Amino acid sequence: MKKRIKKLWRLLDRQTEGMLVTTPENVRYLSGFAGTEGTLLLTRREGFFFTDGRYTTQAHEQVRDFTVITFREKWKEIGKTVKKIPIRSLGFEARNLTVAMLADLEKQIAPVVLKPHSDSLDQLRMVKDASEIALLKKTAGIASKSLQEVIPLLRPGVGEREIAAELEYRIKRNGGDGAAFQCIVASGYRAALPHGVASCKKIEPGDMVIIDYSAVYGGYASDETCTFIAGWPTPKQKKIYSIVREAHDRAIAAVRPGASVKKIDAAARSFIECRGYKKYFNHGTGHGIGLAVHEPPRISFLSDGAVCEGMVFTIEPGIYLPGWGGVRIEDTVVVTAEGCEIITPTNKDLTVIDT
Repeated sequence: MKKRIKKLWRLLDRQTEGMLVTTPENVRYLSGFAGTEGTLLLTRREGFFFTDGRYTTQAHEQVRDFTVITFREKWKEIGKTVKKIPIRSLGFEARNLTVAMLADLEKQIAPVVLKPHSDSLDQLRMVKDASEIALLKKTAGIASKSLQEVIPLLRPGVGEREIAAELEYRIKRNGGDGAAFQCIVASGYRAALPHGVASCKKIEPGDMVIIDYSAVYGGYASDETCTFIAGWPTPKQKKIYSIVREAHDRAIAAVRPGASVKKIDAAARSFIECRGYKKYFNHGTGHGIGLAVHEPPRISFLSDGAVCEGMVFTIEPGIYLPGWGGVRIEDTVVVTAEGCEIITPTNKDLTVIDT
């Protein structure tokens, strides 16, 4: 945690004398606290952890190197502490505080000046250390094992919600803490919905079935998407699947330290475009993953920057044809010195569901 706090101050440089950390993922990253109510107040010499009475015992068990303070009125208690320490400016996470929270905080700490931060904090968790990568691999393994147990249940007549419920149950049974997001199971025409969460629709013969699922273990999330076919694929289904698979493989081959996120995105996007399906790939190629299921870097033509060793993100191109269905293939990769390592172990070959 001390190394991570030093990393925070390097990112902030000399822009502020103190920093208020409120995003749950950043609080956990810097303090180890896994509860839902925690706030950090940091200076370059000391740190304070604020929580309410529900989490006092947990905070004393999990939080090290911080003075733990239990509050009744959060912003008032933070204000009292700020006035006791010699700082003239206090940074805050601009994307995490509401206007009402900010007004209350400003009132409590005046005349200390508040300084918003977003870009520097976005970089805090982008490069994972060895312990984080180990947890991400463990999570991906739990998720994949759970999916393998559910695949035999995929057959015509089974509802999307049944598959989602079974998968989330097995993730917990296999040691996961739960799912990082609501499981997407989209079959047939619904597979054209990139975020088609499981519905009451039942799988029918000939359906494409997209399953986008996640697990959480030790606070770290997984993310993986597989597309199955209920019955022998038609020529069009084979064609769309092969295009997405090739786009997926090209993007992964483009991942290496120093590669721009735009070029990685383009490796997938340009291939889909040249096959005539440009307008049917309508989201970014990938996103960072860690304590949050979506975090920087963003692998997109709308983003800037390059990837570096230790970054972990998804590669997930797709084609979605309204009224027909769709295909998405997603893996999570770790950037290595040589290129990247895929940590989501499910085979991405075309898989036919036994009907």
